[in-house]
Amino acid sequence: INFGYNTSVLNTPEAVIRQNLTSRPWVDDFSWAIIVSIFCIGGLIGSTIAPPLLDTMGRKTFLLYNGVFLTLSLLLQAVSMGVMWLAVARLLIGVSCGGSTVAVPLYLGEIAPVNLRGSLGTLNQFAMVVGILLAQILGRPLGNDPGWRFLLAIGAIFSSLQVLLSVFVVESPRWLVMQGKHGKARDLLKILRGETETSEILNMEIQSMLEVSNMERREISVGTLVRNERLRVPFMVGIALMVFQQFSGINAVFYYSTGFFTRAGFSDPYLGTVLAGSVNVVATWFAVELMDRAGRKALLVLSSVGMTVSSCVLTFAMVLGPMLQIELGYLEIFGVLLYVAFFEFGLGPIPWAITAELFGAVERATAMGACSCINWVASFLVGLLFPAVNAALGSYTFLPFALVTLVASFFSYYIVPETKGKSHKEIEAEMFGGRQGASSSISGYSVVGSRNNNRLGSESSYGGGGGGAPRHSSASNHSLNASYSDLDPNDPTQIVIIKPMKGSDDTANFSQHGEQQLGAANSHITAEEEMY
Repeated sequence: INFGYNTSVLNTPEAVIRQNLTSRPWVDDFSWAIIVSIFCIGGLIGSTIAPPLLDTMGRKTFLLYNGVFLTLSLLLQAVSMGVMWLAVARLLIGVSCGGSTVAVPLYLGEIAPVNLRGSLGTLNQFAMVVGILLAQILGRPLGNDPGWRFLLAIGAIFSSLQVLLSVFVVESPRWLVMQGKHGKARDLLKILRGETETSEILNMEIQSMLEVSNMERREISVGTLVRNERLRVPFMVGIALMVFQQFSGINAVFYYSTGFFTRAGFSDPYLGTVLAGSVNVVATWFAVELMDRAGRKALLVLSSVGMTVSSCVLTFAMVLGPMLQIELGYLEIFGVLLYVAFFEFGLGPIPWAITAELFGAVERATAMGACSCINWVASFLVGLLFPAVNAALGSYTFLPFALVTLVASFFSYYIVPETKGKSHKEIEAEMFGGRQGASSSISGYSVVGSRNNNRLGSESSYGGGGGGAPRHSSASNHSLNASYSDLDPNDPTQIVIIKPMKGSDDTANFSQHGEQQLGAANSHITAEEEMY
């Protein structure tokens, strides 16, 4: 919540803060742009230093210290007495929020059971947009002097609660495994998974954590991503999507929408800002369902085209209204709301999903870290330059964003591969050409683990060839639909661990060439290479 709240908290009370923060009549546009956008530089720093700190001190301790640090930074922001003071406070808040963007998804993914990881990840994103909306709603009643100081301090309530509730937070079992504390990790897993989970599955999950951690230690450098052609292409796709995401101008709406709506002649800029935040929340909720049902690529193209059209509608209304001396404020608001909604359906969440799916385990952390840095830098540039662009272009401000999203739509259609429900090898085949394996979903079973040459849980642990004679073991129930990758015909040691879902008493037999026999039905086994 604090990440979203502090992204948008300066939006509504901008005029009041700029009048009260200096002895001069007004904080100039460039200084204000620095105050707003320096949050992103802090985010870049925080997301960079968080991974080694998380590995050194543990997830629970990091979250505790980060909560204390954020509380102090927010209080420092609330009592700011000048431009530099507020800028430094915003930088520190950005460092904390940047660290949270790494730590929170990581921690949730490591403690949650398989069937809840997607939902918890969605709630994390949802909390962020709720934080944005909360800042916008509170902006009017507290957007005065001295109310703006209380508005800036409200985030400290959430961070203080985080600190106080940390006594109920358990350490990540995976981090304990990394520290060699396997027994304690197993005890925590038993608590987190419940008494119904069998010892076999708990041991398998512990072993998976250990071997995935060993694999991640072999991470490659950014230089390797650039030099290796088969890595460079997906890396460039990931970078391009991050740039399109930020240069679409979405953060300009949440950083400066009140001032923008005022200059555009909106009768109630506050209402426009709150409506945009409300649509953002609703669209995020529906976007989760759409991502599960539709393909990533289709939504990305739809989102980019929709944002292009929305920007043109908004520009048309802002230009034509004054020209014809007619009131088109309703059309302007409609354009902004469509713009925000289309962003959340595609360009918002999908660049992160696709970028993660383009890489295997060894390359993923490095690629995601580099793309995250690009995202933060692009967000900083938008926040820094938008006031100048708005002043120069006036009613035509959204035309550059329309151009960016138009290019993004063509890029998404012709360059970006579809990744939903495909293995890493299938995605590579689509990007570089080549044979793709057949794919189908196996209903009624979920993957628990896989071992390939003693590399349990690796991205390639489901093999990549056509058949084989693997051994398997079934286990207790978890409700999760999953699909499976082809089994390696050259690896007789491969093990695939599956478990029947609730309501299914079938057992699965994997035969040569990766066929699954459930009664009389045979189907080829293909699917995601990722275990969890």
